[in-house]
Amino acid sequence: MRPPRRFLPERWDRAGWARLVLSVVGGVVLVCGVVLAWQGVRAAILLQRASDASQVLLAQVAQGDADGARRTAEVLEDAARRSHDSTDGPLWAVASWLPVVGDDVDAVRVVSREVDRDAPRAVPTVVDVTAQVGLDAFSPRDGRIDIANLESVAPRLGAPRRALDEAARNVGDIRPEDVVGRLQVPVRRLQDVLTGAASAARVADTAATLLPDMLGAQERRRYLLLIQNNAEVRSLGGIPGSWAVIEADRGRVRMTEQGSAIDVPPVDDPRLAVPASQYGAVPVSAAEDLRNTTSVPDFPEAARFAGSLVGEATDTRFDGVVSVDPVTLGYLLQGLGPVTLGDGTRLTSENAVDELLNGVYRRYTTDPLAQDAVFEDAARSIFDAFVGGRGATQPVLEALVRAAVDNRVMVWSADRSEQRRIRTTGVSGVLSQDTDRARVGVFVDDSKGSKLQYYLETSHTLTSSRCVDDRSQELTLRTRLSSVVPRSGLPVSITGFRLPGLSATDQRLSVRVVAPAGGVLQQVRLGDVDRQPVGGRLGDRRVTVVPLTLRAGESVDLTVTMRTGDGQTGDPVLTSTPGIRAEPNDVRVRSACG
Repeated sequence: MRPPRRFLPERWDRAGWARLVLSVVGGVVLVCGVVLAWQGVRAAILLQRASDASQVLLAQVAQGDADGARRTAEVLEDAARRSHDSTDGPLWAVASWLPVVGDDVDAVRVVSREVDRDAPRAVPTVVDVTAQVGLDAFSPRDGRIDIANLESVAPRLGAPRRALDEAARNVGDIRPEDVVGRLQVPVRRLQDVLTGAASAARVADTAATLLPDMLGAQERRRYLLLIQNNAEVRSLGGIPGSWAVIEADRGRVRMTEQGSAIDVPPVDDPRLAVPASQYGAVPVSAAEDLRNTTSVPDFPEAARFAGSLVGEATDTRFDGVVSVDPVTLGYLLQGLGPVTLGDGTRLTSENAVDELLNGVYRRYTTDPLAQDAVFEDAARSIFDAFVGGRGATQPVLEALVRAAVDNRVMVWSADRSEQRRIRTTGVSGVLSQDTDRARVGVFVDDSKGSKLQYYLETSHTLTSSRCVDDRSQELTLRTRLSSVVPRSGLPVSITGFRLPGLSATDQRLSVRVVAPAGGVLQQVRLGDVDRQPVGGRLGDRRVTVVPLTLRAGESVDLTVTMRTGDGQTGDPVLTSTPGIRAEPNDVRVRSACG
């Protein structure tokens, strides 16, 4: 009788046992891989579903569709929970440490966890608040904003703000380009949604908290409204060519006095002065001449200068300053509809920028007072339409948000506690002294007194070239300035008075580059010529100012290399002067440090 067949030989050498162990381990790894792959595909599908639902939810909240938003919120929460369940557990925890695939695994886990954790905390509250008061809580009607509505909603916005802030931070650290292809789209979309929702919640929370007092709930407030003219460029956008006084009393808002820069002549002995520590970084005339106040790339300081100068000229004490530009007015007209000015000009969202930044100077070539009258008429007409509640609420608020993202809407309060809250929002216009992240600024100023920047095209690119000892980065800023000025046919109201050595169509500009806090400017190169960095400091940020002449049809390239401050290894951010065309601002670029 044959002996029973043994599964294993009685005696194996080491190689045999090793092969057996490897076979078993290989089988386990194969099974784990299959399970991970199946769960990963399932998670990707569910994340895509959550991403789609989040887009629908944002639109429903904006439209005030509370019932639809509740149903969509249930879909979002269910997809987030199931995606989290699919990517939770020890198998995924171990896989996140593996080479090659670890980043993908960890990204899916983080996104699924954050959406699952924060959707139930933030979404229901946002939907309930929308159902209770809607967007109209933040929008004027018949010249008045309902302060009681704002006060009722304010206590309920803190929790969703904190939840969305935390989720946006955690998910924002993931690089979509490093994630496996199928997951890139839902991860990027969820990042965008969370970032946008967190920003909106932050602004809404701050607005609901601050607006009652800022709208005169306790006492009447007066604000200076500046309308910057981008055709004569300044660091923050353009010269404050037109201004108005806005009064707010128990929620009722009205425009009183109006004027232009002509009505506020330069002063020799201003109440405020540019600090000596900033000499070379900004012009001393920023504190003396209203037209140059916005040469300071920090809106709180520029606002103090402008408020002081206009306040002295009109014997008014301002409680704050608000700044917009004609591009913002064009955005607003998308929701408000066209307005017709006293001279018959019909302003629409399509022609507002062209009319206000170029057309007016072609029509009234020798009459500055007529030019100013058009700006004042446009400002009042659009303001009255806005506070009167004309148009649908959603597109009007979307226009303001879009302008704020472009850094075209800025707010400063003379009340220190209010200003501390405003500084945390996207409308502060503050030149950050943040030492945790590398922030670079590139700002342009006209030095000729022309309106030729209507014909100026700019592009700015920031790259992180290398990481230095895992402590800092070397950055390269490339700026191109291009003139599309017609060589003939422009009136002096656009070209400005001719300066010695310049033709009528030449633009005389200064480019102000601001390095990160604690950083160092290494090389400045204009075209093919090296320039010595010349400037000063704004706080702990070094500044170089590069003067240049740009001739009609010419392009000039400026390249500045710099090193960030110690410990600034995260993604740098680039801020630039908003021009007459809509362009991304506060752009985040990839760090070379990982």
